[in-house]
Amino acid sequence: MTDFEQQEIDALKAADDFTSLGQKIHQLMRLPQSHCKQRGNCCRVATFKGTLSYSELVALAESDDEDATNAREFLTLFEPYQSVEAVQEVAPLFVERVFEAVEQPEKVTFFKCRFVAEDGRCQIHEDRPTGCRVYPFPHAKTIYHPGCGFEQKGTENWNKIQDISQFFEKRFQELNSEVETLENNKTPQNSDQ
Repeated sequence: MTDFEQQEIDALKAADDFTSLGQKIHQLMRLPQSHCKQRGNCCRVATFKGTLSYSELVALAESDDEDATNAREFLTLFEPYQSVEAVQEVAPLFVERVFEAVEQPEKVTFFKCRFVAEDGRCQIHEDRPTGCRVYPFPHAKTIYHPGCGFEQKGTENWNKIQDISQFFEKRFQELNSEVETLENNKTPQNSDQ
């Protein structure tokens, strides 16, 4: 995190500027597409939220969960690999990273995009869905391919988002405590007014 970025976040926290901090989180969620090395690795081998099996993903897509739309869109683009061995031929280091990051590696399903060409280019690039246009998202469960141009910035941004979120939680608890103290200090005659 650069000094300027940290100073900006610290100043917003000091001012209790919740609106601007929320906007900062929104900005941090969008990684500059200029970081992409356009190798097609994330299209050739992907996971959904790092850990979901195919059956869990299908169940999510059919649910009322807030992430169901993302799961449905993912399933229209990606199809599961038939075996882990097939994935290891394409991206052995990524498979290793995923297995290190999850508690139950045997549950993980790896996917490949139906529209990625042999050379890694997207065959529907001009018409690709929004999820593809804004991928990847900084998140604790985002697992980057080795050498991915987004990894450093995505990790930095996720840490900043976590920092701001922790500030929100702390301030919420402090404000709740202040409200409780005020309510407890009310005298009976003040509460009737």
